[in-house]
Amino acid sequence: MLRHLSSRYGLGLAAGLLLLLQPPAKAQEDSATILVFDGSGSMWAELEGRTRIEVAREVLGDYLAGRDMSRPLGVVAYGHRRRGDCGDIETLFPSGVYAANDVSARLNALNPKGKTPISGALREAARQVPRTAEEADIVLITDGIETCVPDVCAIADELAQSGIKIRAHVVGFGLSEAEANTLACIPDRTGGKLLRPTTGEELADALRQTEAQAPVEQPAISAEVKLFILLGNNSMPERYSWSLRNEDTGTVTELAELTGDARYSPFVLNLDQGRYTALLSTANGSGETGFEIRDPEARSIEVALAGDLPDISLINRGPYLAGHNALIDLTINREGLNVGGADFQLTLYKAKPNGDPDGAAITWSYVSGSAGRKANALALPSEPGEFIVTLERGDGTIVGSTRIESQADPAVRLVVPSVVALGAEIAFESFGGQGSSDYISAYKDGVAVGWALTLGSIAEGNPVIAPQETGSYELVYEMGNDKVEKARVPFQVGTLNALPAQPEEQATPPSPPSPSGEVEATFKVGEAFESFQVQWSAIPLDDSLPLDAWAPSDFAPSMSGSFLPGRYRVTGDAGDLQFAGDVEITAEGPNVFEIGLAPEPGSDPGGPLTEEGAAELLDRLVPNRKPAN
Repeated sequence: MLRHLSSRYGLGLAAGLLLLLQPPAKAQEDSATILVFDGSGSMWAELEGRTRIEVAREVLGDYLAGRDMSRPLGVVAYGHRRRGDCGDIETLFPSGVYAANDVSARLNALNPKGKTPISGALREAARQVPRTAEEADIVLITDGIETCVPDVCAIADELAQSGIKIRAHVVGFGLSEAEANTLACIPDRTGGKLLRPTTGEELADALRQTEAQAPVEQPAISAEVKLFILLGNNSMPERYSWSLRNEDTGTVTELAELTGDARYSPFVLNLDQGRYTALLSTANGSGETGFEIRDPEARSIEVALAGDLPDISLINRGPYLAGHNALIDLTINREGLNVGGADFQLTLYKAKPNGDPDGAAITWSYVSGSAGRKANALALPSEPGEFIVTLERGDGTIVGSTRIESQADPAVRLVVPSVVALGAEIAFESFGGQGSSDYISAYKDGVAVGWALTLGSIAEGNPVIAPQETGSYELVYEMGNDKVEKARVPFQVGTLNALPAQPEEQATPPSPPSPSGEVEATFKVGEAFESFQVQWSAIPLDDSLPLDAWAPSDFAPSMSGSFLPGRYRVTGDAGDLQFAGDVEITAEGPNVFEIGLAPEPGSDPGGPLTEEGAAELLDRLVPNRKPAN
């Protein structure tokens, strides 16, 4: 019977015994974690009112309870069996799958005694990494430094060259910074982490960091991308460049510079999954468009070209002659994106009382966007009035504007240097009239010298040249084909010391003032207008002063210069905003003058603008301004 029972139940019992006796089957995973636990005598030191070993047992118990124990785990301990023995290293659990309670119970039974053979323990941990693993994490938990092997970094080199990607992490429990640095080569050379927790909570966090799940590798995704330039109202630039910014890494890659026919075709490239920004750049323009690659579908990306606007000077030289072609003083100081011959329009509008354009354009003239002075004229209506002149881009963007006035018989003012060198350009300025067919001529003793030039011809780059003989001359402004004289200003050709002697019966020309008699004067706008860039000028009002005008080329809300004492009319041009006032400069000073807004047309040039008028104009020109207290 017994034999019968044995034959009936013996195989099952034997199989059961084998299952109980053999270690758990190792999971056929491609990664593993091996804990290396410090059981040396120093673990009896106190931490937070308890010993380090007690804190470590509790933290490891919580860590194991929350860990996914289906993932392979191994445990190696050292220094827990014998004092002073560098060979006291034991594998408590070979790499495999275990219950958290079993591992915790075994660690809780350790009794710290001996030395700290870190190198040997790490070498033993490496032997526990399954040969099938592609990567592994060894987590060293220690409260001390290596006490058995002088060169702890040698084991780091062994791990790095093992053929398996082993990351060795050092959790220096209660170590000082200097002590932790003696072990830093271990994580540095294996791609691990060096952590220095000083509390139980920090130890728990350190353990979680060392076993962070590696991201699941996704199959690579790439897609074809076509980059298109979107011009809008801009003309095609002569050349432009494509670049690409990877928003995930921040790196910018230059792709290509396109010229010729290639400018009109899309730029094609293949990109991996990620976030990108296509960057378009030209000499005076740019654009960018962001996009994301999440699937392999081909896509087209349009990048709108936003062109820089030119920097211009649009100067009001009125009052202009009504019913004539008025030459508009326009200079493009710096080119923008568009430089073609019809990219901009100089446009004339009737002005509303508030200074805005009234209705549709009266007339216009195409303007090239290239740098330099322009010779464009606008046909003014025969009816005198106030107008707005704008420089506009094809899409209606206003680059600059100025308000002008036309009159039936405007006064003309010439500003001429008192002395001009032989054969040099006469750098004159004129205000009023400004017909493109008005003439500028040099006269001597009532007779024209040389050829008269129209304002239109001068604007095209033909300068007025001084005669080749020294002497006294006059520059004359003559209006229209009838050459009606409107202004005449004397000037000298040569240097003052080289002028020919004058006959006794002729009046000797006035000598220029001595620089020693000049004083400094400053002109500025009010505080509310300090954001405006102003071009200043001043002309003398006293007959005793030389007919020299002060007209610096700089723009600023405040400007200083040297003047002989006397009365001057000061003007400031800030585009839509005009300033004017009469001042008296004295030898005693201080000569600091705040120049107010120019008066309404037809009123006293030296009179102030009313407070209501100034406030209304300021509201129009400075939107969202804060009212004065």
